[in-house]
Amino acid sequence: MPKTTMPLKCIQSTVAMKVQMVVLSQMFADDIPLPRGNAAKCSAIFVMLASFSYMLISTEVNIVAQQIMLQLFISLLAGGVLKLCELLEECRHIPSRYKNGWKAFNASFNLKGYSCGIVTSVLFYCIVQDRKIDNIHFPSSLAWNVSNYCFCCAFLKVFGFLDPTPAEISEICEESKFNVAHGLAWSYYIGYLKLILPDLEERIKRHNVRNVLDCKENWKLYILIPFSCKVYGKLEKMDSKIEFYQNLPEICIDRAGIKARSYKNSIYTIYDQNNRPHHCVLEYATPLGSLFEMSNDASAAFSKEKRLEQAKLFYVTLVNILNNSQECAGYFRLIPYDDDLEERQMDSHFLSTMILKHLAQERIEYSVPEQTTWNEILSEDQLMISKSDDPLPLKSINH
Repeated sequence: MPKTTMPLKCIQSTVAMKVQMVVLSQMFADDIPLPRGNAAKCSAIFVMLASFSYMLISTEVNIVAQQIMLQLFISLLAGGVLKLCELLEECRHIPSRYKNGWKAFNASFNLKGYSCGIVTSVLFYCIVQDRKIDNIHFPSSLAWNVSNYCFCCAFLKVFGFLDPTPAEISEICEESKFNVAHGLAWSYYIGYLKLILPDLEERIKRHNVRNVLDCKENWKLYILIPFSCKVYGKLEKMDSKIEFYQNLPEICIDRAGIKARSYKNSIYTIYDQNNRPHHCVLEYATPLGSLFEMSNDASAAFSKEKRLEQAKLFYVTLVNILNNSQECAGYFRLIPYDDDLEERQMDSHFLSTMILKHLAQERIEYSVPEQTTWNEILSEDQLMISKSDDPLPLKSINH
């Protein structure tokens, strides 16, 4: 009985959803945009047929074939040169975006267009191999040449050569702020960080955990940003040297129709190699969990490579947002890391070791007051001289 009940419910739910969409489309026909169809390609096919028909009526078949192949060859050659220019730019981003040159090549050259160019080049060679290019007849009619050009453009449109490459799509999305990561980062900031960070120091004082968070430089929210987007409910599962200590006082805010909506943060104990405890306010960047779920849902059409790209863009966008936020300045530290276990084996205490490094860095970084002169700085007893030849930062920018 249950085997027949579940499919029936799914069918009823699907039918009800379709009926609801039809009703909504009728009620808001001018307000709700519909998914784009294939009208553009159908129109391009019509242009191809009309142009080809005119050329056949005006000229011999062999001349039409020669001219079409010549025009397509020139167009594809010019397009290939432009794609090569894109490849040169993408080669600069191989370590951070693609990991290898082949992926950068695929992102710069549309696979459909690349195949179309090879086929066209072969056909062009087969047609003109017994003749010199100079002996090919060129019709002088303006209408004929326009028809030939329109046919070739429509042909390239139909077979996907004019479609933007993945690199072009990525560039457009990044410049126009159309990425999933951009929206998630702004939502995370406006809907969460901007609400809890300004009051973080006051909650630490009110909760009387100064003996635990003894270093005021560590009175920040440490936000873990794993590029794998694997967000665990319990940090103890990720690293045995991380233990939950206690929660800070909650913040209750009336938001989006929810009365006294609760926001809270957790303090964790991180043990070093000598099992000495260190404490900090720690959590994952929760929107990364949404990216991970999207990559596991077939309907989202979100690949693992896209997930990695969006996770990195999320980090970059969040850094830019928080560094320009006066309300959140000094109350956060982002901890990005690549934890893809499929590519390399990580130490079981990798996460705790990395968090401890960030905690130690907060202690040694020196924040210069805006109105302090260099003479006053040099007279301070806290001035530290590094034994290393490498320069150390004077001011932390929280990442």
